[in-house]
Formats: sequence, structure tokens, C-alpha cells
Amino acid sequence: MEEPVQSSESQIQPNETAQKYKETSLSPIQYVLFPRKGGWSSFPYPDIAALLAAEGTVYYVSHLERSDDLPAAIRLISLLEAEALLQQPRTVAVVAHPYWLTAVASIEPDLLITLLPEPVQEEADSPLWESCISKLVGISNLVCTSSETRYMKLVFQGVRTVWLGGEDPTPSGMMQKDELEIPLRDYEMLFLHALKQIHSSATDTVTQLQCKLRADYYRKLRSKTGAHETISFLLAAYEYILEDSRAAATVQEAFAHAISCGRSDCLQSHYRFLSAIQARAGEVENALQVYGTTAATDQERHHYEQLCRWLEAGEHQLVQAELLRLNDDYGTALKVLDKLGGETARHWKFRIFQETGRVEEALKLVHAADIVDQASQQDYRQLSGTALALRGERHGAVTLFLESALDDEHALARIVEMELLDQAIQQLLGEVP
Repeated sequence: MEEPVQSSESQIQPNETAQKYKETSLSPIQYVLFPRKGGWSSFPYPDIAALLAAEGTVYYVSHLERSDDLPAAIRLISLLEAEALLQQPRTVAVVAHPYWLTAVASIEPDLLITLLPEPVQEEADSPLWESCISKLVGISNLVCTSSETRYMKLVFQGVRTVWLGGEDPTPSGMMQKDELEIPLRDYEMLFLHALKQIHSSATDTVTQLQCKLRADYYRKLRSKTGAHETISFLLAAYEYILEDSRAAATVQEAFAHAISCGRSDCLQSHYRFLSAIQARAGEVENALQVYGTTAATDQERHHYEQLCRWLEAGEHQLVQAELLRLNDDYGTALKVLDKLGGETARHWKFRIFQETGRVEEALKLVHAADIVDQASQQDYRQLSGTALALRGERHGAVTLFLESALDDEHALARIVEMELLDQAIQQLLGEVP
């Protein structure tokens, strides 16, 4: 998805968020921050850390000496102290760098909040970066990001998420803390609402609210600019999430503008999304026709022909789920598969869990009857090894990866990844440069 267009002009007029946020009556909560390297000055979301400090006690994991810029309200602790602390009730892990993955996953905190940072230097090109993010998202209760592109990807995955950004710098509400009233921006209000909901195991209402705000923003922006390949497409994506009937017309508007601008890939980048809109609305035959129109590679054409055979066999829900998956809407695809049930649905849910880094959920779907040949045994060993690594069972993980390497030397890369994460944690703690 293309990077969203930014505007310095205020466009958002939040409704529910323009209310005071009041402290809960529950006992204080402890938050354990797992930062990125470089000390407090490099922490990606100091405003969010300040909100957490207003909500409870905040601890910062590092082996560095306390720096002058670390806020007085935040306490410095070691990794061992953090592990012990996270065994206590009402203690939340807050991860601000994906390379903490195995260290935090092995602790199995009751609640995990991930504050995804933007990559720096070589991180952006590292396959380890995205691999760790995928698995970290898979075990998180709440994921926050400053990237709207990343945010939309997470929403499509069905992840509880908050976008920590916006064009309007003015306060949308206030937070009461002792005798002080702290002004909050719209995304800070939304974050606090999401925080309350995960603590109380309440249904997520924040995602729909934020998506409505973003749709309103892009609709107002489009009214000023007119049809636009990016603005109209992003509006269509939010309308789709909100199940707004205008999404189909909006994406076709984006496609038409992309054609007029000479885009050569707009069938795949714009028009194909219409197949998701139609599939979600239950118009499976029309959706499949749209996908077939956009099938450009041999693999895509083969996939289209397979979907046609499924449709002819009466597998409407399976075709619907697959068209949604092909458009990265894993969340809705899983809902369709849940309704479908049966062995076929189980196999396709397994594939989605694998693709989205939900390792434990994927492993639970494996039956003994699935492991029938060398290829399936190899896949199972690698999946089991990854699960053991996340649980902190390092010896078992290495053993499985070495067994896999007898048939596929690429399995050794999993062991290398474990070693790289060990080195990365030393850097994150400040033990090495």
C-alpha cells in the first residue's frame, strides 16, 4: 500500500475522543519498558511512556547507568529484575524494539503491548526485522505504530492496534492526574481507551473509531483535491474496513485516476482491491472475475483457475476466504473460515497463521495425519523449533533445527537468527556498542 499523503492542515474532528479520560478505580499497574538501544533519548514514544507513568509504575530495562534525561518517574531495572517483575499480577510488558522477541516471549507476560519503532540504518533491509515484527505482533495484546501504512496492514490482519499519529496537534481531551489536567491528542486518547479495554478484556472499539476518523480525514482531503490515486485508494481502504457501501465506487475512482496518470501496475495495485470489496459483500463470482482480470503472472493465473474449479464445485466460502487472503485481509478471511469449519478450513487457517507469525496457533492446528511425508515432517520440525525458541526452550529448538538441516541446510539460518537475537539483546541492554 502506498505511503499516505500527509497534510499540515487539521482535518480530524473526533467525537467520542473529545471527552475527559478518567482514572480507573483499579489498583495501580506496573509497566516494564523494553527499549531500543541508545538510552532514553532513542525511546520512540516518550509521550506514550509518560501516559503509562501517569497510569501506574513504569520500569525501564537496561544495564546502563541512569542517565540525566530519564524521567524521574521511571525506574531503571535489569533484565533479571524485569523477568521477576513480569511474574507479578497486573504487570505489563511494553516492547519498543522487535529484537526483544524471544527474551519477552519466553517470559510469557499476561499482557504485552508492542510499540513498533521505525527501522534505522541496516534494520530496514534486514529480513530479521520483519520476521521478528510478525511473530511479536502474533503474541501481542495491543500493537501501536507511527506508520499509517503499517497500521492499515495490522488492521487487515485483525490485530488490535492504534496508529500513533495524526494531522491535528490540538488537544482532543484531558486526562485527570491528581490535581492536574493533562491535555491529550486524539491518538493519545485512543491509546488510553485501548489500554483500558485490554486490561478489562473488553471488545475492541478503538480500531473502528480510529478508522472512522481516518476515513473522515481522507474524505475531506479528497473534497479539496478531487479524485486522486492515493487519497481515493486510502479512503476506499478505510471505507472497506468500516463496511461502507461507498468503498467500491471509491476504489474504482482511484483506479481511473491511476490510469490517467499512466500507472502501468494499477490493475494489481488498485483494481484488484475491488475483488476484496466484492468478496466481503458476498459477491463471490464478481470478485473472482475481478481477480482473474488482474492475474498477470503464471502463478496468479494458475491460482485463478484453481479458484474457478472450487467455485464450480460449490466451495463459495472457501473462494471468498482465499480472495480476502490474497488481498491481505487475513482477519476477515479467518472469520469466513471459522464459519465454514471442517478440515479444509483448518488447513487454510493454518496457512494464514503461518503467514502472519502466529506460531502457537498454527501449531495447535497440526494433526498427526498431516505429517505424512518428508516435506511435511520438515515443516513441522521447523515450526516446532520456532515455537520452542519463543518459549525459551533453546536446547530443544536447536536440536529440531539441526535435524531439519540434515535435509535442508537453510534450517541452519534459524539457529543463526537465535544467535543474532542474543547479540541484539546485549546491544539493547547497553552491554555492548
